[in-house]
Amino acid sequence: MRPGNPSPLAHEFLETGRSESCPIIDLHGHWGPYYGAYLPVACNDRMIGVLRRRGVQRIVCSAHDALFADPDRGNAEMHAAIQKWPDLLSGFWAVNPNYPDLAARASADMAAAKGFVGFKLLPDYHARPITCDAYRPVLEYANAMQLPVLIHTWGGSAFNSPQQVEVVAAKYPEARLLMGHSGFGDWETSARMGRDYPNLFLELTACYAAHDFEMLPSGSGTPVGLCSCLHVNGIIEYFVERAGSEKIVFGTDMPWYSPHFAAGSVLFAHITDDDRHNILHRNAAKILEKLIVQ
Repeated sequence: MRPGNPSPLAHEFLETGRSESCPIIDLHGHWGPYYGAYLPVACNDRMIGVLRRRGVQRIVCSAHDALFADPDRGNAEMHAAIQKWPDLLSGFWAVNPNYPDLAARASADMAAAKGFVGFKLLPDYHARPITCDAYRPVLEYANAMQLPVLIHTWGGSAFNSPQQVEVVAAKYPEARLLMGHSGFGDWETSARMGRDYPNLFLELTACYAAHDFEMLPSGSGTPVGLCSCLHVNGIIEYFVERAGSEKIVFGTDMPWYSPHFAAGSVLFAHITDDDRHNILHRNAAKILEKLIVQ
């Protein structure tokens, strides 16, 4: 099959399902089942198989259990998985500020656990604004150690809007802040922040498809400017034009969304192959440089 897309990378992925010259580094994954939802590839071995078949060099995950149930247990589950598949898995230490004692020692616990490269913060779902003091210890540590912090962001949110994340980006200039979902809906603000803040990156999970979370009682509110139109066509091209492909990283939310669809969205966007390399692996490799210890 030869599509109209002239990209040799797109042709290679279509024909072989992977690329030796353009591996994928996924900076937004999750680990384990999510109770109440059917996730066909949440079974550990099945997820590992999918990742290997599509040429993923590495995925950085946070455990569902750590984010939505017991932080200690979930982070331990993530640690065990990393030990089993160290060539493929790294971890974000999940921090829930509603467990203040655990949050206070999260930096020390993460530093002591081999295979974790930074933190995952989920302000919308934990209903605590990213600007509140509860996150200060881990943000200060990430700033001191120049670690990545994956922050769930959403346009119009009361807890992690792009405007709130901008306060954090200015306060902690050495932390590598990854805007999970790129402030979905508030594309203009997110693109400007990606351009203006050297320490901030736009992460593409959910930017490949339309979402409407207006029914949630808190967090991830109706996307800004998308109440009547939920199309997201052209967002990757928009970010490349406004922020530059050097400020965009790839993610999938595995095992929630199709990794094939996500990769295809980048491969068939109207951007250059150099942009595709930046988004699919180069930028992530720079962020993770010196943090991956086999």
